[in-house]
Amino acid sequence: MFNITVLSSFHKMYGKCNPGELYKIIEEIRPNIIFEELSHEVFKVIYSFDYQPQTVEAITIKNYLQKYSVKHFPVDNYPIKETDLFSDAQIIWDGSSEYRDLWNNKLLRLSQDGYKFLNSNECIEMLDRMRIIEETFLTQTNNVKLLNEHRTEKALHEKRENEMLRAIYYYSGQYAFDKALFICGAEHRKPLRQKTKEYEANEPLKLKWTFYNDNQ
Repeated sequence: MFNITVLSSFHKMYGKCNPGELYKIIEEIRPNIIFEELSHEVFKVIYSFDYQPQTVEAITIKNYLQKYSVKHFPVDNYPIKETDLFSDAQIIWDGSSEYRDLWNNKLLRLSQDGYKFLNSNECIEMLDRMRIIEETFLTQTNNVKLLNEHRTEKALHEKRENEMLRAIYYYSGQYAFDKALFICGAEHRKPLRQKTKEYEANEPLKLKWTFYNDNQ
């Protein structure tokens, strides 16, 4: 009971990151419940009858629901303000050849290996290195405005992750399940590993967390 798999994804279609590949993974897991990185408002729009979704996840889940009857819930409900987001990654792209190389390599691996890459330690290490370059570049160029935005966005994502986990535990308390799936962006994989351990230790409801492809 209460087995939940965290699957890292990329919201845009790119090479082997596409609805067909994601559908195979969901069908392999066969979850009773799917938790989505969406707010309530966006969720209502996407799953209205005549809306044509744009993200890989929404396209896939809409197709999956035509064949399988599963519950699915939006869990990303922490409010996002435009002022909390980093506004100019282009300045780092223009100023760091290593950053450009990492981005291009990330896209190459995403195209070739799709979800296998997104759910790997290699992807985590690449994203970590990119964040270090961002912070180092902004500090060295003394761009206080963008550095503050970068730190604010990082804090925002931490709050979003806490909210998503809170919502998952809430819904899990309302609806018993054998297998659940939580699909979210690859940048959340590393922090969610630590946060789920903390929740496991402190929450009375015990969920068994698994991260897709962790042992491969």
